[in-house]
Amino acid sequence: MDKNIKQALAAIVGEQHVSDSVADRLCYSRDCGPDKAGLPDVVVRPGSTEEVVAIVRLANEVKKPVYTRGRGTTFLGSGVKDGVILVEMTRMNRIERIDLKSGYVTAQAGAIWRGIDVALQRVGHELAVPGGGGLFSCTIGGTVAVNAIPHGATEYGMTGDHVLGLEVVLPDGSVINTGSAANPSSEPIERNANGPDIAGLFIGSYGILGIITKVTYRIRPIPEEEKFGFYAFDDYREAIDAACGIQMAQAATFIVGLFGGPKPAGEEGDAFLHVIVRDRASAARERLREAGGICSAYHGRPSSAEGTRHYWQEHMYSWLRNTAPGPYYSNRPYFCPEVAGFTSTPGLKKAVELFRTLRAERDAEFTRYGIRVKGLDAYFVRNGAYLWIDTLYDERRADAWDYALKLRGDIAELMFTEGGMSPGGLGAGISPYIMPKLGPTFELFKTLKKTLDPNGILNPDLLFPTGGTT
Repeated sequence: MDKNIKQALAAIVGEQHVSDSVADRLCYSRDCGPDKAGLPDVVVRPGSTEEVVAIVRLANEVKKPVYTRGRGTTFLGSGVKDGVILVEMTRMNRIERIDLKSGYVTAQAGAIWRGIDVALQRVGHELAVPGGGGLFSCTIGGTVAVNAIPHGATEYGMTGDHVLGLEVVLPDGSVINTGSAANPSSEPIERNANGPDIAGLFIGSYGILGIITKVTYRIRPIPEEEKFGFYAFDDYREAIDAACGIQMAQAATFIVGLFGGPKPAGEEGDAFLHVIVRDRASAARERLREAGGICSAYHGRPSSAEGTRHYWQEHMYSWLRNTAPGPYYSNRPYFCPEVAGFTSTPGLKKAVELFRTLRAERDAEFTRYGIRVKGLDAYFVRNGAYLWIDTLYDERRADAWDYALKLRGDIAELMFTEGGMSPGGLGAGISPYIMPKLGPTFELFKTLKKTLDPNGILNPDLLFPTGGTT
């Protein structure tokens, strides 16, 4: 590590917010997934947009790449390379404004998703989506940067859909605001103002085009009532047909389908649907009744929805299978090479069939390497489904790690071709399997990267080779 660079960073943020200790560099290099990462030279924790600007300008001067990090809750590969400056954003955690009349909250990028929601709940409001799976620890800036799949997606849509405006530090250190807030005389109340949707460039871009420093997000009053349903099916295709019917009837706020992995405790069936409805009291009851009728029409059996309620209110994945978190999460150290993506709801049948066939064909290999299927689960979105394929391996076994990453690649290749899936989350572990398939769109991504970041400073190699500069 060049001591001059460390000293320059310390002059920007203070010595206590810069570290080149091996322990810190290791801890900040990886996300929650299985992909190994390089070792950054230094970790720096800015406390303001101005400090982020100064760090980016320094990085350009010394031609040293910058990787940005929130809380590292993804499973898809951080992409951190050896020798970089790692910018950790969690000091920038202030909620700057809550405007109930105009329906928005503005927070710094390092604010925790759940923390923002708790502050809003004190005044009878909530974020427009409840957040992704890591909502208790993920930052709002990181969640928007990866456009994480949120709870409530069936009715509420994607994380990025409710962004009203962003403050972004560009790769040259300049600062922009998007939407109506680009006009200094306006409030951040509308994303589609002052020309093209500039915010869309940064939502889901994993920080390769700019560092999000503030997010203005849509809020709404908390719905009056929540209702829950749980249904078991003897044929996964009928469960998918039922989910499609509920979508068409707009009868649910959120539908989660289970098509593989451990069955919910105490239940028999081939597939299962969890249904959550949030609305005014009378409307919630009527919508759940309609959802239940659709499930019955496709031979779904209603059962206790207590696990559904626990899952929604406590946001613990284990409750999808009627299991408390302790026993479910105790089998460590298992790591998850995740593959996930969007498909149409009818197309989900093909994707589930493909994985089930692959699983059966590789049964001996799964046994040999101790591979587990944590889940073959779908979050149903407004007009499709987001399928999670979670396999687990024991990280203590080098042979299992090698096999698991190869398996992830095989599953990704299968799903992104024959399965017709398109990934939402990318990261360094998944992007090589989809980016080359995008043709002219891939070339446009690279052109944008080269234009905005000619020095390849921000998160190089995360979504495509050489940061898109060649």
